[in-house]
Amino acid sequence: MICKKLIKINSINAPSYACSRSSLRILFLILSSLFIPLHQAQAQDSEIKTQQFSLAPKRAIPYSILGVSAFVNDQRFGTIRRQLYEVKKTLKISHVRLLFRWDDNVQPTPTSQPNFAFYDDIVRNIPRGMRAIVVLTGVPSWMKNSAHWVEGNPRTTFNQRWIKTVVSRYAKRQSIIGWQIWNEPNMVSDEQNVTLNLAESPENYLELLSGAYQIIKQSAPRDKVIAAATTAINQNFPATLNYNKALKEAGIEQFCDIWTAHYYSEQYERFLFLGIAEFMNQINKPIWITESGAQGVNSQLAYGQRTWPLLRENVAKIARIYIYQFTESTDAQTTYGLKNLTPGLTVSDLYINLRDRR
Repeated sequence: MICKKLIKINSINAPSYACSRSSLRILFLILSSLFIPLHQAQAQDSEIKTQQFSLAPKRAIPYSILGVSAFVNDQRFGTIRRQLYEVKKTLKISHVRLLFRWDDNVQPTPTSQPNFAFYDDIVRNIPRGMRAIVVLTGVPSWMKNSAHWVEGNPRTTFNQRWIKTVVSRYAKRQSIIGWQIWNEPNMVSDEQNVTLNLAESPENYLELLSGAYQIIKQSAPRDKVIAAATTAINQNFPATLNYNKALKEAGIEQFCDIWTAHYYSEQYERFLFLGIAEFMNQINKPIWITESGAQGVNSQLAYGQRTWPLLRENVAKIARIYIYQFTESTDAQTTYGLKNLTPGLTVSDLYINLRDRR
């Protein structure tokens, strides 16, 4: 047989038996021949087009390595303290990913002093025993004017005026264990990436990271420097994977303690057979998936049961997976949030699973 027990495609009752990678490859090719007409197959190039086959069976979620992105910026879900304690006590998750964005709300002019009131409130309310990483990203609107750049370089400016200021302020906080430098630098549509000239230049992101690494190791030498994840490594294929490859070839591992990726959707064929897992297994640092999740309150649990065990079994260095995200006010059918504001559907199936597990 192809595997210990044939996987029933698209079934919510798919058996939890492990298949070898070679068996999955054979099954994928068989299914591809069944579902793709010959004339379409002949027209395709060497890239296997995205096919949403549920090749991965449901298995136990690796709870011990889970974290959650919890940005606590929507008071409709409760106070900062209440939200963070809900993550720790109700969901039994001790790793949280926070966001400290440099924007006009924090520093509206080049000469104004940063307003840390919101971030101070977050830090003081991190529950005992919870360990946080902080994403440092964003640029105020005045950063679009090169006259405000330090040494004529926007990346140097970000490091000197934001990274250095934030890390020195919170360096002694034991609840913060690491700093993730930027978020999805390859996203072309993000104006902040345009300002720092990152989207088309892995080399410029590496410059940003290397400068941040030196600052952090001076101010908080025990804290982890966490590389930014690109947009989902399995999407926009192969451009996103190539951006990551360029970073590795340029020496990114010299300037981080943790290498990261984002993983959304399924596209397991790209992960297993088109080089993503192979590339990730070449990384010489621990790997954290700092964003992963599915849309819809009734889809998140199955996604976690299929995707996260598959990732971890094929890339041994994956040491943590952060759910995206704790709260999101979008409609229940499209939300990534474990919690949303839709009456009668305010929590997802994954929230319930986390809450009720022993």
